[in-house]
Amino acid sequence: MIKNERKYLEWIETNGVGQNDQIASSTKSYISYLNTVSKILGEDISESNLYNEKCVIQIAEKLKGLRSEKSIANYKSALRQYSQMIQKS
Repeated sequence: MIKNERKYLEWIETNGVGQNDQIASSTKSYISYLNTVSKILGEDISESNLYNEKCVIQIAEKLKGLRSEKSIANYKSALRQYSQMIQKS
């Protein structure tokens, strides 16, 4: 589960999801990525475990061997957006 999911959705809609992701479905993809990470790790995505780049790297390390490098790269993009949202609030 994603804590502050509505706020995160508003954040990525307002701030964009990256220069290469200009299609409308990208925001839904980012929500899906975070939900997948949450399910794989068996823990919520929240401000207590995802608040800076170090947290992004730690989570990505936990995913190694569980998903492809390409999937992990996608997850890291979504994780970074969440951590940036937390840092700016």
